[in-house]
Amino acid sequence: MIHITIKDDEFSYDMKALAQAFYPGKACEIKKKAEWQELDGYSVLCEIDGGERYRDFIPSPYTKNEVKRRFYDFLCRYSGNFLPWGILTGVRPAKIPLRMFMEGKQEKEIADCLREDYRCAPEKAKLVMDVARREYALAGHIDHENSINAYIGVPFCPSICSYCTFSSYPIEKYADKAPAYLDALERELAYAGEAVSAKVLQTVYIGGGTPTSLEEGMFARLLDLVSGYLPMEHVREFTVEAGRPDSITEDKLRCMKEHGVTRISINPQTMKQRTLEMMGRKHSVDDVRRVFAQARELGFDNINMDLIVGLPEETPEDLERTLQEVCRLEPDSITVHTLVIKRASRMRREQLEGGERLLHENPWIAAMQTGAERFCRSHGYEPYYMYRQKNKAFTSYNTNQENVAYARPGKECLYNIFMMEELEDVLALGSGASSKYVFSGENRVERVENVKNVDDYISRIDEMIRRKSDGIKKETGDRHEGYTSERNGNP
Repeated sequence: MIHITIKDDEFSYDMKALAQAFYPGKACEIKKKAEWQELDGYSVLCEIDGGERYRDFIPSPYTKNEVKRRFYDFLCRYSGNFLPWGILTGVRPAKIPLRMFMEGKQEKEIADCLREDYRCAPEKAKLVMDVARREYALAGHIDHENSINAYIGVPFCPSICSYCTFSSYPIEKYADKAPAYLDALERELAYAGEAVSAKVLQTVYIGGGTPTSLEEGMFARLLDLVSGYLPMEHVREFTVEAGRPDSITEDKLRCMKEHGVTRISINPQTMKQRTLEMMGRKHSVDDVRRVFAQARELGFDNINMDLIVGLPEETPEDLERTLQEVCRLEPDSITVHTLVIKRASRMRREQLEGGERLLHENPWIAAMQTGAERFCRSHGYEPYYMYRQKNKAFTSYNTNQENVAYARPGKECLYNIFMMEELEDVLALGSGASSKYVFSGENRVERVENVKNVDDYISRIDEMIRRKSDGIKKETGDRHEGYTSERNGNP
């Protein structure tokens, strides 16, 4: 058990996140000490397994990073370990170097800051620097203030993967809901068409779920609605996350081509057939090859493929074989995710039923991440976008859970950059969608969330539209259900 006593709640999240990153198997409790409130500085007391291990007082003026660095340095000494990402506890590590690039800082200053101020390991500092440099080249000179993006969520899938926690529903059971869902989505799209007109619509991203799990008539209607209601004339990128090969047909590919879709994903996750079957994915490795070839024949020249590192029973050799198989297809980008077992997943339920609160650390994760990076770079794919996942459920001892996208020059996904680095507004439609309104001058982001349940979304569509209408009234700062505000502190 870890007990951390601090002055106030100001840095409580950060202190707890660091402690649990070093000791994911221990519960952590944060306490405030009233008599410390009047001290002109920041006091910290950390007890581990009943003994006082760390006591510190940082006189004013102090910063969050200074408090975190001193606590991190103690945890390194006490545990004999270190974190590859140092004191970075947020999901967007590239935000720091990207902002520094945009402020005109030199590369050496940025790299020194990552290594010394944030305690990043040299290889992680290099990775995130490379990502930020590419993001800056692609997005650093765009008028973000007057730009907006649209996300459309389709919450249906051919089947639900064992690791999945997205708000998705098996299409076989929910096919009869699809017409009503598209009816509701049409109403939201009609509102969105007017709402985005004051800015330039830069990108459109249809995700899920698996949008192509809709039958062909419903899928064609979806694309008709998007192109009919949204002002597409200035859109630079139109993505459909086709995802599952077992949901993609030649007619759906032709339909996407006719509607001007410029980028698609065909996501195998692995090219090992046994793993696909274990995860509950109802497609074969041969299906991946066949659908990819079809897409190329129809003229799709920007195809992404998602892979997952750390899938059950997979070794570094399995990942190497998957990468080799994928690279033979020559996709335009490869996104390498790290498996995170989240609370709501079937994998987590099976873990608990098996009596395991925490999975043993997968010793291959770091090597597989490094191997994937080396392989992608050597085959002409450079990192351009990344984020880290939080081990909120503490289901595993692995804490280095990062996702990195690699692309060949000119094939990067702009939507992912704008959304993850919070550079531009994103108007998000559909069940479970979360809109973002960015106030760069105030270092603030407002979020407006739709309900996740499909039936609730259909029956409460007018409320979803009102939420967005209220969210666009940025100057009020009002808060209501589904509407949250957050400051953009150091990630």
